[in-house]
Amino acid sequence: MTTATKYINGLPEKTFETLARESALQIKVNGRAYSITMCSPSNNVELAVGLLYTEGILRKTSDIISITEESDKQNKQVLSVNVNVHTEALEGKNLWNRSIASSASCGVCGKTEIYDIYHKSQSLETREKLDITRAPELLQEMRSHQSTFDETGGTHSAAVFKMDGTMQSVQEDIGRHNAVDKTIGELFLSSTLAKADILAVSGRVSYEIVSKCAMANIPFLLAVSAPSSMAVEVCNEKGITLIAFCRENRATVYTNQQRVISSRSLQSAGLYEAKA
Repeated sequence: MTTATKYINGLPEKTFETLARESALQIKVNGRAYSITMCSPSNNVELAVGLLYTEGILRKTSDIISITEESDKQNKQVLSVNVNVHTEALEGKNLWNRSIASSASCGVCGKTEIYDIYHKSQSLETREKLDITRAPELLQEMRSHQSTFDETGGTHSAAVFKMDGTMQSVQEDIGRHNAVDKTIGELFLSSTLAKADILAVSGRVSYEIVSKCAMANIPFLLAVSAPSSMAVEVCNEKGITLIAFCRENRATVYTNQQRVISSRSLQSAGLYEAKA
């Protein structure tokens, strides 16, 4: 909480504002510094594990020996998360190609090689189809869980759903990519990531969000705001159905249109009967 001066119609008024908390979290692998990320100080283990998974360091839960947190004893704030990983799981992986620091707004900041950004992975395949009329509903379901945003207006959110609309995870953070890592980390630790079908995000979609979606093998990506040109390009390449501007009764499909259906269009053609 902080004091501020709010102006309405040019007239000043003293106000008390709730701020979204931001702190630095150091992520370590086997005791060695891997990255420092600016984030909301919550669900730090999920964030660390999700980051290591989406960057290809972890592939299965059995790779992990243990996870420990180091906290500041004075204010009990977590300073670092150390993930102990079996050495054989790290063979052939260049862990130390980051320049350590990563901002809250960029999931690829700290990368030192262009290969890290354009890494290759298989194109995703699925026979599932998404009813486009449900896209805004799923985003609204995610929005209903953004309690920190309601208080501060300063956080992003990410949520993961099954095709039937069941929410598997929802997380908030000051960084879009951190929120995504937290959801993926949570599902990875519970061994339920393979059941994830839809990733929803509260802001715009740029490369780093698509990259994490691809690494988690999630075929549908929904967003409230616009995608970048590279996001569309990589979604096409990776086989991800990208749907943005999911608001109220609107949604725009940018890639892999063949996976999208419209129950209302089918109903008007007499080809679809809504379930009771």
